[in-house]
Amino acid sequence: MKDKSIFLRSGKCGWGKCIFCGWGKYEYSKMTLHELKKKIDKDLEKRVDILKIFNSGSFLDEDQIPKAFRSYLVRKCELMGVKKLFIESRTEYVDESLVEDMKSDKVKVIIGIGLEVADDEILKKLDKGLTVEKYVKAAGFLRKNGFGVRSYVLVNAPYTNQKTLDRTVELAKKYSDYVCLLNWSPHGYSEAFDLWINGKWKPFTEKQFNDATKNYKGKNIEKYSDEFSFVPRIPPKKQEWLRGATEKVLLHPYFRVWQEYFVEGYVPPKTKKILLFIPCSFRKPYNLSHLHKSIFSVLYKMKMYDKIHVCVVSTPGVVPYSFIKQYPFTKYDWPEWEETPKIKKKYIEVTQKRVEDYLRAHGSNYKKFYNYFKLDSETYIALHNVCTKLGIGLIDCLTKEAYEKVKGEKNPLSLEEALKDLKSTLNS
Repeated sequence: MKDKSIFLRSGKCGWGKCIFCGWGKYEYSKMTLHELKKKIDKDLEKRVDILKIFNSGSFLDEDQIPKAFRSYLVRKCELMGVKKLFIESRTEYVDESLVEDMKSDKVKVIIGIGLEVADDEILKKLDKGLTVEKYVKAAGFLRKNGFGVRSYVLVNAPYTNQKTLDRTVELAKKYSDYVCLLNWSPHGYSEAFDLWINGKWKPFTEKQFNDATKNYKGKNIEKYSDEFSFVPRIPPKKQEWLRGATEKVLLHPYFRVWQEYFVEGYVPPKTKKILLFIPCSFRKPYNLSHLHKSIFSVLYKMKMYDKIHVCVVSTPGVVPYSFIKQYPFTKYDWPEWEETPKIKKKYIEVTQKRVEDYLRAHGSNYKKFYNYFKLDSETYIALHNVCTKLGIGLIDCLTKEAYEKVKGEKNPLSLEEALKDLKSTLNS
C-alpha cells in the first residue's frame, strides 16, 4: 500500500507545555484556508492508500487549522482514493463538531492521541495537560462515532519504569486501533533535554527499547526505535564558550551527552575499516587549523582515504570528524599552559574512559587502529593504556626518531618530518 506524510506548519500547539516536546514550542505563521487547500492539492496529486497529516499540535484546533479545511481534506481524500487518513489532536479538541466535519463512508479517519503514560501523577510531572480519564473519554467518543484511534506511548518517558509501560500499553490497547510505541529522544528546546544534561534521565538505546517492548506483539502494535532520529543539538541560547584547563570544563555535561550519543546512538560508516585518532587544534572548527590542513593534505592523496575513519580525541572525548562543526566542539579552549599535574592526571583518566567506551561499542567495525599524536602527550598515553587493556594493536604514525627532531618546534605534527611518518606508516 502506498502511503504519504504531509507536514502542515501552521500556528502553534494550543498547549505547548509538555516537557518532552520541542515542536510544541515553535510558532509558525497560521496558514489560511486557501494556502492549506493549495498545499494539499499540490502534495496529493497522485493516488495514495494512506495519508498522514502532521502539524506539530492539534489538527482539530481551529487556531491552527481552519474548521472549513477538515471537510475539504476528507472530500479530497475520497476523490484520491485514500483509504486511511491519520491526523493528530489533543483530547480537548475532540467534540461533536468533529462528527459533522470529518465523517466519511469511504475514508477511515484515525485520530492520533498522545497518551504517553497511563499515570496521572507522571502526566502531571510531564506537564502534559491530560489525565487518563480525559484520554479514555476522548478515545471512547471517537470509536463510538466511527473514528479510529492511534495512541502514542513514550517507552522511555522520564519518571517511568517497565511496570508503568506495561500498564500504559494495556490501557492503550483497550481503547485504540493502533498503539504507537516511541523511543523518544528530547528536542533541545524541551525541558526534558535539561534532565539529560543534568544526568537525571537519558534516552534508550535501540537494545533497551527492544528489550522493553519485546512482549508487545500484534499487527496493531507499531514500534519506532529511531522515530526521533537526532543528535544532541544544544540550542543557541544555551550555548556558552567552554574555556580553561579545568575539571569543570573536562567533565562538562555537554561533552558527556555527546559521548553518550557517540557510544549508544552513533553508527560508524561500515566502509571505513581504518580508524585514525588525531589531536584537536586550538583553532575551531578543527578543519580550519594549520595542523588539520596538514594532516588531511597527506590523507587526501592516499588511495585508501575512503577507508579511513578520522576521529579527534581531545577534551570532549572521541569526536568522529563528521561532527566537528557541531557545538560544543566549535566553542571550547583547553590551554595546555594552564595544566597542572593534577588536571593532567584527571585528563588521562577521563579520556581513557571515553576512548574505552567508544572502542567497546564500535571497535569491531575496524580492522586497523592508528594514532598521530605527540609521543609524550596525555592523550597518547590514554590511547595506549586503553588499547593495551582491550588487546588492540594501536599503531603509532610518528616514530621516536622523527619526534625527537621536531618536538621542540611550534606545532610539531604539522612539520614535514612528522608528516612523512604519517604517510609512510599508513601506506605500509
